[in-house]
Amino acid sequence: MAEHLDSRLRLQDCDEASIARALLLMSELHGMSRAARACGMRSDAMRRQLDGTRPLYFETVLGVSRALGLQLRAEAGQ
Repeated sequence: MAEHLDSRLRLQDCDEASIARALLLMSELHGMSRAARACGMRSDAMRRQLDGTRPLYFETVLGVSRALGLQLRAEAGQ
């Protein structure tokens, strides 16, 4: 999962929607209800943020990442 998300972040045309779709896919594979519970959200509310129906909050991105066992980090660009 980490490699998939990292490859998305490195794409030249990476945007909020592509990151949200990647997190949605990983959440579905991991168990949407389990990931949503770990974020303190209902699964339908989390899904709406990740599928673009509702605004995506950075708090949700961090929560889903943590629920999936991922750690976000920054590094200098090349």
